[in-house]
This record gives sequence, C-alpha cells and structure tokens, in this order.
Amino acid sequence: MPGNSPMVSLRIPEDHLLELDRLVGFDGMRNRSDVIREAVRRLLSTPLPGKGDRVEVDLGPELTVRLRDYCKIVGEPADVVLRQSAREMIRKEMIEGATVVDLLRKRMDELRFRHDEDSNA
Repeated sequence: MPGNSPMVSLRIPEDHLLELDRLVGFDGMRNRSDVIREAVRRLLSTPLPGKGDRVEVDLGPELTVRLRDYCKIVGEPADVVLRQSAREMIRKEMIEGATVVDLLRKRMDELRFRHDEDSNA
C-alpha cells in the first residue's frame, strides 16, 4: 500500500496516540498507519443510520475455518449464513415460549429479588 495512496497529516491527542501505539502488532498491524487505516476502514464500513446495525464478532480460528468450509459447501457468503443463523436461533427461542420481553422481565425480577435479599441482610 505505501506509495499507492495519498499521505494525510492529522493532529490527535497524545492519549489517542498512546492507544494507537498499543494496537501496533495486533492482527497484522505493523505500524501506526496500519492501525489508523483499519480504524478508518471500520468507520467507513459502518452502515448509515436506519440501515441496520453492523456487528463484528471474533469467531476464533476453528469456527472461522468451519464457517469458511460451510460457505463453500452451500455456496453462500458468510454474512448471509450468519444472518440466517441468528434468525433461526431467535426464532427457536421464540417458539420455545420465551419472548425477549419475557426473558428481560424474568431477569429484572431475579435482579430485584437479589437486591431485596441483599438489602434485608
């Protein structure tokens, strides 16, 4: 990439610079420029409001390989497979009688009960 793209100068606070330096060496990022390019790439790949949320998930090496193989078998890209998997998991939870609202209400009740017990102790 060096030499193929225009150079841009910017001013950033020192604490941000320290955080950038901390990321050098991770995920193949060799220097500050790599870190900044990755940050810009992620910002630009974020969908506009109203287009749906973008979620990044670290699948780990084993699941990444398995997902890649599965995508080759079914002929679908990873994003399609993962979206369908999320839909199926949510549908399954809903069918089994627990709606998101019920689950949240149950969890809040558990937390209130625990708080009340701690207050009475």
